Amino acid sequence: MKTKFIGHRGARSESPENTLMGIKFALEQGLAGVEIDVHLSSDGELMVIHDASVNRTTGGEGLVLELNCKDLKNLDAGEGEEIPTLAEVIDLVKAHNGILFIELKASGCEQKVIELIKAKDFAPSCILKSFNHHFIKRAKTIDPSIKAQCLMYALPINPVEIINACEADGISISTIHLDEQLVKACHKKNLFVTTWNANDHETLNKFKAMGVDYVCTDFATLISSMPF
Repeated sequence: MKTKFIGHRGARSESPENTLMGIKFALEQGLAGVEIDVHLSSDGELMVIHDASVNRTTGGEGLVLELNCKDLKNLDAGEGEEIPTLAEVIDLVKAHNGILFIELKASGCEQKVIELIKAKDFAPSCILKSFNHHFIKRAKTIDPSIKAQCLMYALPINPVEIINACEADGISISTIHLDEQLVKACHKKNLFVTTWNANDHETLNKFKAMGVDYVCTDFATLISSMPF
């Protein structure tokens, strides 16, 4: 397949991360989709925020799981933006015919995420991923048709075996650890590959030439300025 470029947390280096503003900006630059992160609020809402606490990205303090949706939405996530719900993000990405990578951050959120993306008739355009491979295994047990990737901090000895053990559909790994050998090994087993931290034209072109399926960047304008 042709390499698709994805906005990491929207366009995290050019707009407040994981906000509707940032996601809209990324999609308007011509990216094929965005990657976001999901935690659960104290009242069980799927909230789009990267960290377990609100301290870094908002003017507030506390853990996401100890605050309810209303309290979370009253916080400033940057430039007056709210912390969005996953439902709001899906509606926005769907309106732009985009792809949505959803990183599962909260234990037990798999069922809610799958129910929501199916209720929104958006499951075929969503890819679940997590560093916690138990989350991926549970998601695939709930619905084997859901697309999912194993996130990996580093390159293990047996990445394809790990992916298969989770019944996942692919791997997501940093540009630091990805090489052509791994791409070929995954593609040979019909597994798709995503990489992140591709933040200059040279790196973007390198992994495009390598045949990586999805390349995530923090800078959406890099894509709009690339000569294709």
